[in-house]
Amino acid sequence: MSTMNSTGGNAGGASLEHPQLPPTTQSSHKNSANGIARDVLHSAAENELCHDREEDKEAGEEDEDEDLCEDVRGELADILSSDLEFTGAFSFNRAYPAAPNPSLNIDGLGTVGLPLSIRDAAAIKQCAEQAPFGKADRTIVDKSVRDTWEIDATKVHFMNAAWAPFMAQTVRDVCEVLGVNFQASQPRCELYKLLLYETGSHFLPHVDTEKVNGMFATIVVVLPSWFAGGAVRVAHGELSETYDNSANSLTTTSVLAWYTDVEHEVKHITAGYRLALSFNLIHTTSALRPALSPQNGVAARLRQVLLSWKEGESQDEAPAKLIYLLDHKYSQAALRGSALKGVDAHLVALLDNIGRPHGFRLGLASLTCTERGSGNDYGGGCGYGRRGRYGRYGWGYSEDEDEDEDDVSMGEVEDTEISIKHLVDLDGKLIREDLDYELETEVIPDEVVEAITSGAYDEQEYEGYMGNYGGSLERFYRRTVLVIWPQWANFDIMHGANGLSYACDKLRTSTSLRPTPEESELANLVLTRASASSCTAIITSLCRVALTWRNLSLWKQAVHRCDATRSIAAFGGGSHIHRAVATFGFQEVKPHLEQALERDPSNVGALQFLDSFEEWVAKQQLPPSMGLTTEWIAAQRTKRFGALKKPPKDEHKPLTALAIKCGGVDFLERNVLPLIETEADSAVLLEYAVYLYREQAVPEETRARMARDLLLASILKLDIYSVSAPTQPASAYSYLRPQLEESKQLERIKPFVKACFDLKCEDLFSKVVSKVVDGASIAKDVLDRRVTQIFLPLIVYAGPMAIGSAVPEMHKLCCLAATQWLSAVTANPRTITATDISSVMQAMVSGGQPGVILTELLPKLETIALDNTLLRTLVQELHTRRAVLDPAGQNIQTVITRLLKRWASTITLASPTYGAYYGAAHAGRSKPTIDALEFCFSVNTPDACTFILTRLLNPPKLDGKYVQEQLAPLVPELRAFLVKHRQPLTSPAFAPVFRSIMQLWVQKVMGTRPPDTASAYIQHLQKWGCNCDVCKAVRHFLTSSPNEAQTWARIGAPKRKHVETFLQTYARTIATWAMIKSVPQGLTVTKSKVLLEPSRYAHHQSEGLKLLRSLSTNSSELQGILGSQYARIVALLQGHTPPANASAAAASGSNTNRAIASSTGVARPLAPNGSARAPAVAPTPLTPHPGTIPLVAGASRPHVQASQGTQAMSGAGASSSTDQGPPAKRRKTAYDAGEVIDLT
Repeated sequence: MSTMNSTGGNAGGASLEHPQLPPTTQSSHKNSANGIARDVLHSAAENELCHDREEDKEAGEEDEDEDLCEDVRGELADILSSDLEFTGAFSFNRAYPAAPNPSLNIDGLGTVGLPLSIRDAAAIKQCAEQAPFGKADRTIVDKSVRDTWEIDATKVHFMNAAWAPFMAQTVRDVCEVLGVNFQASQPRCELYKLLLYETGSHFLPHVDTEKVNGMFATIVVVLPSWFAGGAVRVAHGELSETYDNSANSLTTTSVLAWYTDVEHEVKHITAGYRLALSFNLIHTTSALRPALSPQNGVAARLRQVLLSWKEGESQDEAPAKLIYLLDHKYSQAALRGSALKGVDAHLVALLDNIGRPHGFRLGLASLTCTERGSGNDYGGGCGYGRRGRYGRYGWGYSEDEDEDEDDVSMGEVEDTEISIKHLVDLDGKLIREDLDYELETEVIPDEVVEAITSGAYDEQEYEGYMGNYGGSLERFYRRTVLVIWPQWANFDIMHGANGLSYACDKLRTSTSLRPTPEESELANLVLTRASASSCTAIITSLCRVALTWRNLSLWKQAVHRCDATRSIAAFGGGSHIHRAVATFGFQEVKPHLEQALERDPSNVGALQFLDSFEEWVAKQQLPPSMGLTTEWIAAQRTKRFGALKKPPKDEHKPLTALAIKCGGVDFLERNVLPLIETEADSAVLLEYAVYLYREQAVPEETRARMARDLLLASILKLDIYSVSAPTQPASAYSYLRPQLEESKQLERIKPFVKACFDLKCEDLFSKVVSKVVDGASIAKDVLDRRVTQIFLPLIVYAGPMAIGSAVPEMHKLCCLAATQWLSAVTANPRTITATDISSVMQAMVSGGQPGVILTELLPKLETIALDNTLLRTLVQELHTRRAVLDPAGQNIQTVITRLLKRWASTITLASPTYGAYYGAAHAGRSKPTIDALEFCFSVNTPDACTFILTRLLNPPKLDGKYVQEQLAPLVPELRAFLVKHRQPLTSPAFAPVFRSIMQLWVQKVMGTRPPDTASAYIQHLQKWGCNCDVCKAVRHFLTSSPNEAQTWARIGAPKRKHVETFLQTYARTIATWAMIKSVPQGLTVTKSKVLLEPSRYAHHQSEGLKLLRSLSTNSSELQGILGSQYARIVALLQGHTPPANASAAAASGSNTNRAIASSTGVARPLAPNGSARAPAVAPTPLTPHPGTIPLVAGASRPHVQASQGTQAMSGAGASSSTDQGPPAKRRKTAYDAGEVIDLT
């Protein structure tokens, strides 16, 4: 057996959708029986019943019209919430295309095939009897009332086992739709009769009697059999439905059902046979038997409310629609009348049956209510930082935690939003995707939000616990609503905000000479909704068809409703006016046209129309009887020129041309210009002045005079500092508003300044300056801002234009700006910025007043404590403008040198330390000293380098660390600097620096040579014979590394113990060690001073040689650089005892300050442009020179620090040594001239 559809029909003819098998559903609002006229088929008895009902209905209508309600929404809400007691439909209709074949077997006939054949139908008739009906206390046969054949249930059998489950499910479907509590009633379905209808068969309206105790409904199963006609009409009170199952009768099983007290009839069968099974539905428990509630009271009251609403189109308070929250919620796919359930199905059927005859429409839509707030989580729920369902996943999220999201409760609700979408009709056809609504006046119930959110939500998104508080939480509630609206609102519902546009488009494309009914309706609709905002659409559509239909009344109403006479353009322009005059005559159009000419805000628009209208009239050759003459046009032109309106800026040129054409230049100057000067604002006057100055139609002298007058008027009206309304809330970036205001004010001034020079009205520049500096009583902070944001930029802007012109106001403005700026920065030096200094310098030069810089600015600025950035900016600005400030070059260089000295005393020269290195410069190393020297060269003041170098060699603490980290890395950088600027290394300013650094290296870093006490210990270590990786590393550390301690991490306990064994044997007197308690274990070894000091000294010697090599590898060049210190420095770095005469030389060369200071007075100063007379160092990589450096005469050989075979001490990263005492006495050795120093 196929799975049966579990949905059911309703009073509205709609059936409910089953999730597995969608039924074939009949539209709920089709009330005709396949076009068969009711009055032809009904018998006299039926006519009598119908006549009684119509009389009752007419009487009810008369009563209701007398008492129309005022509060439609309130009344309807009251009916739907209180009076609607019945919870089900009164009838049921459903098609089951997949129903099983019952394998029908009839006593005396046998099995009947389905679909029913003509042969089997004839055989059934032979076994059947004419069906009677009950009348009063008698049962009679009268074919005029009932014409059908029947067979008693005892003779009918179902041979297919699948039939019983199908009927069981069908009973449940029927009970669901009829509102029967299946569990409470436990209904039993009993076959009553098999019925056969043939062509002509019918059954007039009647009510079933209770055939057995407990019977409360009838079920009719129409088996597959082809027929036409035979529609079933059911009625209850004022509700009725007609079910026509003939369309698919050949292949489909249809089920109908109704309560026993529902009136029903079977229309005439017009062709074929209708085979049906009639069942009694019987209540079997002691609970109250299901029954159909009377509907007359509810229906009458509902009808009265709907009639009141229907008549409420002219009342502003009448709602255009009402939206009712249904009990059940349906998916968008199931959004149609046939899918409604229970109470919803009954409600829709009730409203549809009563409202549709009066033009009411029904639809269904999806409602989404969104609540936003914060979640109450406290660390549970979705976990820290987790975004719940459909959100982003943060730290701590696991996809297995989805169920935790439901543990989060909503805290305070911050925002609630309701949207209604996807409005469809009862057949599921889309009407609109989005539906606007008024919550207070169009939604039922009143507390719709509370009604929705009191239930369970459908979905939520949670941001996750945020550490100290719950994250944001959004909950979504999805419901279904019923929408009902009267006929007069249907257009707006269907088309929404685009309804008027739709109607106008339809009329605009109309080609009919007479209006069709649809066009008349659209015209009335457009007319009722016409307004000034839709004027263009009305003129091009409604006025157009009014002209086509020659409907003067409609045309006048449309013109009036859209206020088309406010201008010629709104009136449709020349084309529409010409057609209106030609269609209705000038006298009908004249009042409207004169009004448009008078009200038009555009002088040009009105006057140009009169010109074109005059040309059109001349071509038409209209009779004088029309009253349209050139005199009328001339009078309108004169009237308009006499009442000119304030012209917008885009009308200057055409208005000037029209004025000259009408009355000449004199007319323009006497009549038009005074009006413009009076009415126009400053910006419009300015633009008009510029235009008029270039207008070739006006004589040159005249237009120059008029342009000057307009420019002066515009300047006098100029209000630079008017306060404009803020365009954003006060809290949004309010700290930027002053700067934004000044920026706008500056841009407001510039066009006026430019016009003064472009129009050759330089004397008017003083008027602009007066406007700029006006406001002596303003706050000081405002004035200070104006100086930097307006005065100075304005000087820069106007300066170039003022060149060659006598503009005394420029000097006044420059002095005022400089004085006010100096006053502000003197009072608060911290407010000075580098941009300010550049701006004021540029302003003074651009304004042609460079003398102000020397006489006013510099004396004041030199008294202010400027930081190094400001000093550098000041020096740079003076250098850049030195040709303008001091063409003779006598004064400015002294000022620059003085400022450079101040700057050199404030800058930071120390570089961040990255360890000792003396080769190529480190790519990421900051070089403040080199940068400072570069700046001195860039401003043509190389002598100022001595200020920087003096500071560099005289730090607060001059120790070995400073030499290693600051001075030593500077040696290759200074060399590269000199090469770049083509300066010799022996430069008097730089050679003493190199010499001092090397002296400081041997004195502060190397210090006194330590005694050679390590040889015996190192020799003893040679007996350590293990060459495993750790033993070799520890042994190398003890003999060669300059570091005091070293760690071997995670080598493991076996290796640690192995090394400790050798340490205990060979190094217990010269080292200590300790286990690192890690897994695996590690080892730290620390050596004693006996080994440490000699290794460090050797390391510093090696690094000193590298440092010397980074300076030069040429012995002659080194001698020139190091001078008298050469022998001593080289000997110490080589490990020899310096010559005896080097001590005196060392003493004489130790005064670094004196050596550097004296370099400034040498005969050969620095030449930044590469013109030094001394040979420059070639900018090539440092490579060995052919010459070698011999050992200094008198120097001793280096001491041997270990016996043959001992590893030489070397290493990197040693810490600086402390200053040592005088070196110990050493045995003199013979000098070998063949020994050389290899610095490569």
